Amino acid sequence: MPPRSALRSRVALLGVIGAGGAIGAAARYGTELAIPPRSGVFPVATFLVNVVGAVILGAIAALPAGWLPAHELSRPALGTGFCGGLTTFSTMSLEIYERLPGTPAVAVGYAAASVIAAPLCAWAGFALVRGRVAASRSRAAPPVPSERKQT
Repeated sequence: MPPRSALRSRVALLGVIGAGGAIGAAARYGTELAIPPRSGVFPVATFLVNVVGAVILGAIAALPAGWLPAHELSRPALGTGFCGGLTTFSTMSLEIYERLPGTPAVAVGYAAASVIAAPLCAWAGFALVRGRVAASRSRAAPPVPSERKQT
């Protein structure tokens, strides 16, 4: 049996992932209410939550360890929890399947757009944060003395 402190750490980890997941799922549900799905048309709400989740997850992946100031549990709460609750591969798959018989062009377009946009958005989130981290570090570094030419 693991020591009590290890058990407490695991329970805390599961707790923040669960809380993040609940918030992400509520955000997805709210998006579906704001942009209701309609049969035969491009499922904007699901596409939107998936690409937004990809940007967020890419950004979180780019953060150096310990960079999130709040707590060490911020990364799993946001990445695994929030993004896991927000994004949905299963709904996307069902929406593609439902559109194939009546509107195959929409189904194929949605599948292609999702497969292309999600990795690009993850890369964009990653690149944006890496650039900001590098800029932050360069501002914090002491200036390098310039060499003067002797004449």
